[in-house]
Amino acid sequence: MLIDWVTARIGLDLLTPEARQAVALWGDRTVRYCPRSGEVRYECSVWDSVRSDSHQIAMRVTGDLWVQGSPARVCGDGDTVFGSGPSSALDLLGCVARIVQFVEGMFGVSLPSASIWTVSRVDVTASVLFDSISEVRQALAVLRGTEGGRYRVSQKAGDTVYHGGRSKLRKGKAYAKGPHLEYAQKQPGYSGRQYSELELAEAGRLMRLEVTLGREWFRRVGEWSQITPERLAQEWESYYGRMLGGSRSWNRICTNGCTRRRWAMTANPKPRQALAAIACWHIIQQFGWERAKAMHSKSAWYRHMALLHAAGLGDADISQGNVVVLRRVQLHAARVDSWAELHQMRKSA
Repeated sequence: MLIDWVTARIGLDLLTPEARQAVALWGDRTVRYCPRSGEVRYECSVWDSVRSDSHQIAMRVTGDLWVQGSPARVCGDGDTVFGSGPSSALDLLGCVARIVQFVEGMFGVSLPSASIWTVSRVDVTASVLFDSISEVRQALAVLRGTEGGRYRVSQKAGDTVYHGGRSKLRKGKAYAKGPHLEYAQKQPGYSGRQYSELELAEAGRLMRLEVTLGREWFRRVGEWSQITPERLAQEWESYYGRMLGGSRSWNRICTNGCTRRRWAMTANPKPRQALAAIACWHIIQQFGWERAKAMHSKSAWYRHMALLHAAGLGDADISQGNVVVLRRVQLHAARVDSWAELHQMRKSA
């Protein structure tokens, strides 16, 4: 896993006079005015990337100094696939400190320590390895059908699938990493990390799963500098792990020789509850997730959902009424967290 994006800000009143003077001259402005009288209606700054495009850190100056971008780009050699340093360690405070250090070097002034800044967004990302790009796209096709509960698909075409829309709490994005990486590296003026042909080929087998924790999530958490790597990993697992039924074991259930009754009984040995969950499963298959939920009482519905999840099904299974193809043995899906792990899997294949 890695932290793939951070948005942070700090009030200009907390900066030294020298720092305020330096940042006041930063970036472009958008002005709205009346063409008849020349009266300026309002003026606002726009997000402006640091001139070194290889880092993709953007800033904006309002009443606050805003910074956002990928900490992976300013850590180590700028690897955005698996990250390095605090990015790959899910060290949020370390990521903000590294971005602040980078901005300090650009302005040539001292800025307040990272813990004083306010963080309003962080993206936690993991990569899942498949045998080919075609299988990545097959998996994305499955995720496009994942509806119901807290998941709402807002993009149903292309190599990217969004869940959660404009949620300020949590939302997700799944996409094929290989085409994205090749496209970025072919852009004129690209000066980021140069990936080898082998790395590009192996990245073509990766599906990226990103969870965005938004400003509402940080409002509920409180002191962001105390957030641990374990907490961030848990947030990713609770979002995509529930959707897919476990990030490290997607080929463990429902083989061809497993009957529905035996499958349900492995999660709950009480025959009546197991059969009731199977009946609920059949209703979902016939009528869909939303209508099936309306046909059950709240307590019965969540009891059935708990049993189905305990049996190994994820929300993607339940919303479609079938077993997600990510967990069929022929796809061989597995999460990878480093180039070394990816190379080792290639050798053992």
